[in-house]
Amino acid sequence: DDAVDVHVQRVNGKKHFVIDAIIGEGLKSTQGGIGVENLQGSGLIAGETSKAYNEVFTLSYVTGRSVGIGAYLNRLGQRVIQMVNGPMILTGFSALNKLLGKNVYSSQDQLGGPQVMVPNGIT
Repeated sequence: DDAVDVHVQRVNGKKHFVIDAIIGEGLKSTQGGIGVENLQGSGLIAGETSKAYNEVFTLSYVTGRSVGIGAYLNRLGQRVIQMVNGPMILTGFSALNKLLGKNVYSSQDQLGGPQVMVPNGIT
């Protein structure tokens, strides 16, 4: 299938397929969208959630890591219930450390765990 580019990597004698790229555009196997194409769907969900905010009670229940647009969509609602091991982050701690040029953060929880979101009124 041409939808995924992979290369084989052997680790301790076991064969692993490492994904290099996901190519979604124009393939029969990816009709409906994957990868970047899902941003269109995320935009539609954001619009509907934003409208619903003024019409009905909206709630997000975060049970695992919520990253990027997923974290943003959670916050568009009126209330968020966040499990202890479910950080909501726009980007990862490694990316921020690279941007800052030093190791400031050591986990995703420091960026968007309940210990951050509760005092800020998010969760």
